[in-house]
Amino acid sequence: MKTLRLLVFSVSILFLFTGSTLPSSNKTKMDEYSIDDIYQKIDLDYGTLDEQGQSIDCIFTKSSLKAGRYEITISDGPGDLYEINGTDYYLTFTSYYGYAGYGDEGIIEINAYGSGSFYKYDD
Repeated sequence: MKTLRLLVFSVSILFLFTGSTLPSSNKTKMDEYSIDDIYQKIDLDYGTLDEQGQSIDCIFTKSSLKAGRYEITISDGPGDLYEINGTDYYLTFTSYYGYAGYGDEGIIEINAYGSGSFYKYDD
């Protein structure tokens, strides 16, 4: 007797790392904002000090993302940084972006050279 076995995988896809996006039926692209730099947050060990002897929890290092188009939500981060929600990645823009609060949805397009743009969805 032959037995058929079915193996089922449950996969969660994080758009930031797959390079794909879902269609957004009720959303349209609005303004384009040029990305100046991409940073990655690195958590530090407890007790790490900066050059002034002040305790610090993390640092931000320049990073890059794989070329592609990603559906993301950004929110205000520390200083001039905007957090890509759900990740350790942060963006800065070449010109003034403004208040993102707890979340502005949109798409970032990263080219082969590591630069790109953020397109904020119109609400």
